[in-house]
Amino acid sequence: MDFETYFTINRIFLFAMVPLSLFIGSWVYLSNRRKTLNKLFFLLSVAIISYPTFGYLTFFATKPDVSLFWAKWAYASGTWFLTVFYFFFIHFFKEERKFKLFQIFIIICSIFIILISFFTNSIVKEIKIQEVGAKPVFGPGSYLFYLFAFIIFIFIFYRFYKNYIPAPKDERIRIKYFFFGTVIFIFLSIFFDVVIPVIRGTFELHQFANYAGIILLSLTAYSMIRGELFGVRLILTALLVALIAILLFLDAIVLTEKLFFQVIKGFILILFLYIGYLLIRSVLLEIQRRTEIQRLYEEVDRLSRAKSEFISIASHQLRTPLTAVKGYISMIIEGTYGKLPEKLTKPLENVYQSNERLIKLVNDLLNLSRLEAGKLEFKPEPTSLEKIISAVIEELKITATKKGLYLKIIKSPESLPKIMVDRDKLRQVILNIIDNAIKYTKNGGVTIELRRLNSKEQIRISDTGEGMTKNEVKSLFQMFSRATAGTQLHTEGAGIGLYVAKKFIEMHGGKIWAESQGKGKGSTFYIELPLSL
Repeated sequence: MDFETYFTINRIFLFAMVPLSLFIGSWVYLSNRRKTLNKLFFLLSVAIISYPTFGYLTFFATKPDVSLFWAKWAYASGTWFLTVFYFFFIHFFKEERKFKLFQIFIIICSIFIILISFFTNSIVKEIKIQEVGAKPVFGPGSYLFYLFAFIIFIFIFYRFYKNYIPAPKDERIRIKYFFFGTVIFIFLSIFFDVVIPVIRGTFELHQFANYAGIILLSLTAYSMIRGELFGVRLILTALLVALIAILLFLDAIVLTEKLFFQVIKGFILILFLYIGYLLIRSVLLEIQRRTEIQRLYEEVDRLSRAKSEFISIASHQLRTPLTAVKGYISMIIEGTYGKLPEKLTKPLENVYQSNERLIKLVNDLLNLSRLEAGKLEFKPEPTSLEKIISAVIEELKITATKKGLYLKIIKSPESLPKIMVDRDKLRQVILNIIDNAIKYTKNGGVTIELRRLNSKEQIRISDTGEGMTKNEVKSLFQMFSRATAGTQLHTEGAGIGLYVAKKFIEMHGGKIWAESQGKGKGSTFYIELPLSL
């Protein structure tokens, strides 16, 4: 390879690496300017381009004294890079408060090597100008530089190992990206800086080791922003725009000789940069919108958790006195404290019923808060649906009789097996639906039918009550949703019971829905449960 070709190739590599490194470093820094890790990453990106830049100036200088001057800068900037990389590493793993003595040792060694690099010839003794590039002749101080690099990378690999093992899965993936970037960088550096010169006896390909820094920088940046999908999209978009812009610039300045075509290509470059700017801005605006949506979602989630916690605490506090009130009123009505005057019996019965509705509401609120917090226990056991329905009918029979309504069950002609259900939760569901059916029915009654459908058992609860419109049926099982009849006939309801019932049935792997032919035509509720969970 002749000198001119090699010089052009290196120039293209360097021209591509410098803006890309600065862009990646600036992008990470600007994403959070207050974070120390981001500041160190920006310094790392500057250090990564300083060493190859000074190396380039060293290798392609035509005078030995000029080349030696740049070589001193190169090894000083290489020492700076190793130091910044070390401090970035310990901040990446949040270990900046550890190894205080080792940190002091690194700083002292770094200052010492930079000083002897600048003010002595102990690292690079002299420069020999060859046919293709300059060849440095190293002095004894070069061993200090390589020993310094060796100590830092041994420490880094050891800490990689110690941090990777206890890390959770997501953190391990981040560590892998950082680790692979470091390994690739070190491998290419050793290959081009040590192996090739030993085999060929020339530093002709030495410069390519310096360009490996962009791989380390890119993978490290990705490890920092991994999981932020739109952040990755922004950096990839900007990188693509930057790469194409660099290629257009090189084509116009380096590969085009005639001024006329340079002007045309320069105009195309400016047009492309404007279009690229618009593209990057559109991605950035999308990120900002998504970030704002995420912020609002987190705020809503926080308020929802606070609401659930408040409901849970309030419900617990209310349930105890309500249960006590129920017990005392029951004993008063039964005559435990003496015969009750006849004119007080009806008012106390009304108070008792109101207290019962409050207890039911508190229980629904407790179930709701436990559902949202994921703390509701699910205890399935072999259970006969027929026995649960019969017990509920027996409990509600007096209420139905007082309203002059029938309440009957149609049993399956075949014997139904027991199924795995949480008995208490399923009882609450059936009790809620039948109780509602009685409330919203003025004439006629409620019929409960139990039957088997293939691998499922179905409960069908039909009433001759108020009925519902199609829109009311659609929203019936939503939280705080109530049909028109519910709001008119029983204003004390909160619209929580059916929502909780739906969640309970879904916990069993079943489904629940309602049907109605319209207003005044009654309603039918269906519950389907699998024979086995």
